[in-house]
Amino acid sequence: MGSAFNSLRHAVRSLLGDKGFTVTVVLTIAVCIAANTATFAVVNSVLLRPLPVPDARSVLLMANRYPRAGAGFGYNSASGDYYDRLRDVHVFSEQALFRATGRTIEIQGTPQRVTGMVATPSLFRLLRVSPAYGRAFSDAEGEPGADQKAILSDGLSRQLFGSPEAALGRDVRMSGQPFTVVGVMPAGFNFIDPDVRLWAPAAFTAEQREQRHSNNWQSIGRLKPGATLEQAQAQVDALNRANLERFPSFKELLINAGFHTVVVPLEDMLVKEVRGALYLLWGGAAFVLLIGAVNVANLVLARTTLRRKEFATRLALGAGAGRLMRQLVTESILVALAGGAAGAALGTGLLRALGHSGIETLPRAGEVRVDVKVVLAMLVTAALVGIVVGLIPSVQVIRARVNEVLREESRSGTGGRRARRVRQVLVVAQVGLAFVLLAGAGLVLTSFRQLLHVDPGFDVRGVVTASTSVPESLYPKDADASELMDRALAAIRAIPGVTAGGATTTIPWGGNHNDSVILAEGYLMKPGESLISPEQVTVTPGYFEAMHIAMVAGRPFDERDRESAPGAIIVDERLAHHFWPGLNPIGRRMYQPRDIHNVLKTDEHTHWMTVVGVIHAVHTASVEGNGSPVGAYYMPYAQNVQRGYSLAIKSSGGAGPVPQCRACPVRGDRAKPGFVRCAHHGGAGRPGASVATGFANAGHVLRLPGSVSLGGGHLRRAGVPGDAAPA
Repeated sequence: MGSAFNSLRHAVRSLLGDKGFTVTVVLTIAVCIAANTATFAVVNSVLLRPLPVPDARSVLLMANRYPRAGAGFGYNSASGDYYDRLRDVHVFSEQALFRATGRTIEIQGTPQRVTGMVATPSLFRLLRVSPAYGRAFSDAEGEPGADQKAILSDGLSRQLFGSPEAALGRDVRMSGQPFTVVGVMPAGFNFIDPDVRLWAPAAFTAEQREQRHSNNWQSIGRLKPGATLEQAQAQVDALNRANLERFPSFKELLINAGFHTVVVPLEDMLVKEVRGALYLLWGGAAFVLLIGAVNVANLVLARTTLRRKEFATRLALGAGAGRLMRQLVTESILVALAGGAAGAALGTGLLRALGHSGIETLPRAGEVRVDVKVVLAMLVTAALVGIVVGLIPSVQVIRARVNEVLREESRSGTGGRRARRVRQVLVVAQVGLAFVLLAGAGLVLTSFRQLLHVDPGFDVRGVVTASTSVPESLYPKDADASELMDRALAAIRAIPGVTAGGATTTIPWGGNHNDSVILAEGYLMKPGESLISPEQVTVTPGYFEAMHIAMVAGRPFDERDRESAPGAIIVDERLAHHFWPGLNPIGRRMYQPRDIHNVLKTDEHTHWMTVVGVIHAVHTASVEGNGSPVGAYYMPYAQNVQRGYSLAIKSSGGAGPVPQCRACPVRGDRAKPGFVRCAHHGGAGRPGASVATGFANAGHVLRLPGSVSLGGGHLRRAGVPGDAAPA
């Protein structure tokens, strides 16, 4: 203990006596550790740390895929799948179904949009989490007619009622209907989406329990002790094969579409798309640390060379080589730990700065922080750097011949040839590592430059977006909802500075997606060819102008495309090329199939839609991806009224219209909820995760009583617009 203390005392005295060297090394290590602190905090929080759910690794997600139909990605299932899996998949101790949904509630007298979650009552049992106040949903509340219940987040309960205790038993009006509060979740609780502030039970009718391939839910299960993901995959595959035989009408269609179900850890849904980029970023930071360590080693070796006479003299006087080595390593560890501590502090500040530069768009961004684990990891890393850096000159000291060192020092002030050779090797290594890092940075910058030159198909400079819904309880008829939309858009367009305004069910990069099967008149499918499920978007007149989406041919929607008018449709270039390669699509007709036994069948009940325009392909998912690989089609709002949508308002004054756009619909109809959350986009949208759903829309593609529906619904994330019904 005494010798260790002496080594520590001598190391501190030596470092304080050479302040230039000490400050240089501390700053070098601090900068390198700061970069690693920030990146490791992100990687640890997003990728390495389990979801904030007990035994999160045993929670698996089941997702239907249809790659040959253009829906080969996504994480959704249907309500019928849930009940099939409850019956036939036995590796799970509990299963649940859920989806995020927008809700309009009144907060302090003002209708506001909040993100909610509709889930089967089994969700909280599966998560092994109970409300801090009140109770969870009972199974009976998962039945139609008994589902007007709600569980609130701690923050929302305090905002609405002052305290969680006061919220219990009170009613919350959501989308025009009263929901009784039965529970309040613990403070800080979040599952999948930290923006979720309330939960409601999902209630399915007998018909909805038989809907398959209408993929607008997320299905999860918790493995029994000892069960494996491979067993779950095998049982789900066996169920799918049995269902193909059970429903022969679907068999050929699904086989042609490449239908299958993947079983993956739940966290894959959140982090799969960012995992590679984050690991690459972390690797770059590690290279920075490696270069810094080599630079520090060179400085330490140069300093040790200048002290060769000191060490040779001490050896000649009887000092042990081990003692000298301990002193050198102790000096290196001390200076490295000082740099590590400073770097952890700098990294914390860097992470806060990144919080205002887009990091909030990462999954689990609310959990990203520099915690004790991150700090300890950085200090251990710094200590390891110190040990390695300290051992390099120690080897030189031990191997030195005292007489030769003294003779060399008497002839010149420089070190021996061996020391110079080691420094040269370190310099070469440093330059080599720098070139590797520079090459990687060059590739990243090249990719970034290419992304900057990608045309996403729209321009959001000066565009304000607002998310809202039209509650069916207040506007039971589609004509009423359409009239409200007309009045709202007219009021918004009258705001000074507004140059264009429209609405859509799918705002680009918003994380919202809906796809549905469609066919062209006269199109003959080849043997084995799959139906395609392009992205389906509903828009109002003025939307294309607000988003500056270019028309390739034909016209945008306008007042001619009313409910009573002949069906109209606009397709993008990809879909036009699929059905009419080399031909003019304008004036041609399309339809959504109604007969599952003969998808090409048309009759007097077929709803025909005439192509009135072709637009440039829009990157709806993210800047690097353009959504469905088979294209997209657009329907006029008046002919396909939807209850949840987003406004796009283009102005010459940036975010100026935000206060007015909040108030306009309320001013038009004070008795009913209006628009809420507005967001200003200054030139680039939020890089939303690429999300897709299933095959085709059940309610819109195959409207057959009792039939099995092939469908894709929509998945909402982190405040995406929409107000889907609970079931």
